[in-house]
Amino acid sequence: AREAAKNRKDSVSLADKLAAAFHWDRPVVRVECADVSHTGGESTKVGAVIYEDGRPLKEDYRVWNIEGAGGDDYAALTMWAKRRLEHGEPWPDLLLIDGGRGQLAAVDKILREELATEETEGRLPFLLAGIAKARDERGHADRRAGNVADRIFIPGRSNPLPLREGCPELLFLQVVRDAAHDFSIGRHRQARAKQAFSGELQQLPGIGPKTARLLWDHFDSVAEMKSASLARIMELPGIGKKKAEAIFESLKKM
Repeated sequence: AREAAKNRKDSVSLADKLAAAFHWDRPVVRVECADVSHTGGESTKVGAVIYEDGRPLKEDYRVWNIEGAGGDDYAALTMWAKRRLEHGEPWPDLLLIDGGRGQLAAVDKILREELATEETEGRLPFLLAGIAKARDERGHADRRAGNVADRIFIPGRSNPLPLREGCPELLFLQVVRDAAHDFSIGRHRQARAKQAFSGELQQLPGIGPKTARLLWDHFDSVAEMKSASLARIMELPGIGKKKAEAIFESLKKM
């Protein structure tokens, strides 16, 4: 009997375990996680990753460019939430925000204004939660490797969910959060590198701001620009042979 009970317990899917942890009425199959990344308020990005049945759907990953938020993560998430609403379905079963109660409240306010109706008794059509780093003895976010004590917050509840440290549900949500963080910061770094290199491009003969943007629209990397043939550069809209030759020679000298 003990073995049978143990086998039944182990056979419970992750989707059902997540549903039980959040007291949700259906399996949590699709999870979307959003994270903000910027440097001193510049090149702000919100990256979102998607997991389904416990596996990443990298083709569904998406990044949003956020302008005007400065270094305010709450403002950035508010702007992102509005744009996420415009993007529309498919909705996840769980929308996870990398952050604590403040970040969660910023997103919850926007989503609830648009999605919570009398028909749904004021509820969102999906779960919303925030994942926050555990705190060290000084009250700072504890980012030591291997920390399994992160906290999960939901709207309307001041205390985190009582998830056991190291349980499969929490470990999975940490994996998703880490993927969102890596994706967001990776795209942010690409944007900063692109911005810096655009400045260098504009110092070259024949390349101004419009031409620099044109090059980035048609080439994915600096290496691809430098290896492009003269004929390929001449294919760019508005670029004649003389200008193409100037761009080609300038790129070769970089």
